[in-house]
Amino acid sequence: MAGGNWRLIVDENSYADFSVSVSPAIEKAVVNGEAPPTVYLNIFDVDSITIGVNEDPEQALDLEFCSQNGISFRRRPNGGGPVYAGAGSAFLVFFLPTSHPEVPETTTEAFPKVLTAFAETMAQRYGFPAEYRPLNDVQVEGRKLVPTSLKIENGVMTFRIVINVKPIDTELAGKIMPMPPEKVKDKVLKDMTSRFTCLEREAGKPIDTAELEAMVREATAHTFGEETLENGSVIDVEHVYADEFRAEYESDDWLFAKSEKTRFAGLLQQGDTVGLGRAKAMGGLIWATLVLRDGKVLKAIINGDWHPRPLDSVAWLEDSLTGCAGDADSLRNCAAEFLARDDVEFAGVTADDLGAAMEIALGAQSPVTL
Repeated sequence: MAGGNWRLIVDENSYADFSVSVSPAIEKAVVNGEAPPTVYLNIFDVDSITIGVNEDPEQALDLEFCSQNGISFRRRPNGGGPVYAGAGSAFLVFFLPTSHPEVPETTTEAFPKVLTAFAETMAQRYGFPAEYRPLNDVQVEGRKLVPTSLKIENGVMTFRIVINVKPIDTELAGKIMPMPPEKVKDKVLKDMTSRFTCLEREAGKPIDTAELEAMVREATAHTFGEETLENGSVIDVEHVYADEFRAEYESDDWLFAKSEKTRFAGLLQQGDTVGLGRAKAMGGLIWATLVLRDGKVLKAIINGDWHPRPLDSVAWLEDSLTGCAGDADSLRNCAAEFLARDDVEFAGVTADDLGAAMEIALGAQSPVTL
């Protein structure tokens, strides 16, 4: 099926289920050459939430509130932070080979190219001042309209754009995912109600599926020069992949893979110390958890909502920190050496940012209780 015109799929799934089943399935099929370049417009049929692949639900979410209120959530296999998506809003996802001359190969290139064009499309179509806000948002006068996440691996760019079409319940969302103060320190609008907006509010009219499809076609042409999108559907092999991914990504092993209870299980001893530090970079929020033994790093967990390339590189960073001397200069130098690698890109995150989070973690060390 590879080659030829790009495919447009218009469908309905919950945000959480789409993120852990359909989305990775389409990506795999495009990577394997079993499906053509794909533009997917998914309308959410229920409310749901996901966290990013490099996040711990115990850090990013209020799990007690979620349990008491029957709120389901998933850890998606993409970067970025917690996203609450309401019924009637939508997902625009580009699954595009980087061999195409207009498809970026790096995170640094992709966010400004795609989101500037998307903001321009909405501004021209609806007449409100949408603009790209680095690193990965589209905003209207300081109000977030579009959160995004990005993965560029195996020759394919998977660019995921949540379009907040309908108003979201910001009070509920704020209880599900409490906002760390570091996250909003550089924002003009601090509370969730004032920081978020929706397409219908800014456009001043109802937005239906046909209108979203027309906007998606326009945005695709404006961004990539592709004016022909053939209507398509999910093919058999993608359904098979979706079932396989769903089984993997709905497990607790996957959900809590970046949690202390998983990463420190059977590791800690009397005399070890552990501390958590948090710092904000342009690229996102960084959570650094360090276990020290005999003055050296025994184990590091580096979590956050930025967009590493490749995704596995965060694990490489954690491994590189093992055995590092437990002082701020040594940790910062280790991070700088790691980020200098040619095969790693942490867009919007510097060694100083990582060092700041780890230095706070050093200052917060306390004895392990067994």
